[in-house]
Amino acid sequence: MGNNKKTLLLIADVSPVRYTDIRNKYPERVFNFGIAECNMVAAAAAMAKEGFIPVVFDMDCFLAYRAFEFIRLDVCLQKQNVKFAGYACGVIGNNFGPTHHATEDIACLRALPNLTLLSPASVKEVAPLVEKAVDHQGPVYIRLGKAFETEIYENIPQFEIGKSAIMQSGSDITLIATGSIIADSIEASQILQKEGISSEIINMSTIKPLDEAAIIKSAVKTGRVVTVEEHTIYGGLGGAVSECLLKSGVRLKGFDIMGFNDTFCTDYGWHRDLKRMYALSPEHIAERCRRIIK
Repeated sequence: MGNNKKTLLLIADVSPVRYTDIRNKYPERVFNFGIAECNMVAAAAAMAKEGFIPVVFDMDCFLAYRAFEFIRLDVCLQKQNVKFAGYACGVIGNNFGPTHHATEDIACLRALPNLTLLSPASVKEVAPLVEKAVDHQGPVYIRLGKAFETEIYENIPQFEIGKSAIMQSGSDITLIATGSIIADSIEASQILQKEGISSEIINMSTIKPLDEAAIIKSAVKTGRVVTVEEHTIYGGLGGAVSECLLKSGVRLKGFDIMGFNDTFCTDYGWHRDLKRMYALSPEHIAERCRRIIK
């Protein structure tokens, strides 16, 4: 933010702890709109029209849903250079409950023309991803976690919009995941490895535009694909990957989509426990892979 004086931060009643350092360093470039997400997005579009690069930061559930019409019409339709960062995607809202979970946002957002949709896997991937998003010309939406997710990188990774990352090579099955649940996929692959099953793991941190070449190459290699996401099974990463494979004509031995099966998360608890309740734990991922291989 400091390198580009055109970059602004817009927030909506976000806890001061999350932005105090930025506000103190750049007080003239931080704007708090209170609980007025729609007004905030409209203002961001106007700022972008004047040559600024507004970064709109709020909880994913409020930004993606409540302000959807404004994202669609004021930003995407007008191709305004606005960057969105929605945090607490999926069910990492924990004890805030179903009103604060965001398990349908990919389906909503990837349908919008002109919008680039990004979903970092862990904390170390966020910084390079945000830098690329700010440099990118046009609307960008970034899905963020919250806290305490498992780190999957030792060092800051390279990131390019539209490119995925092979986290692990394998020959028996391909696991394609987005967001922090890729850590659960890696853990599942370790369970399967003990059973002699080799998993290839793809971090799909760009959901739109999708890295179709990487998907097709891995699918041809292993013949079996499972997508994993902290999101409904309808219209999300699994839908995007299945569309890609169907168009490509790749013949698979097995394919499945793991996510929330046409349900809201109505339970409360720790993030890992919520994933286990809805069959998205490493053990559940490993079992789904076993079924496909058998």
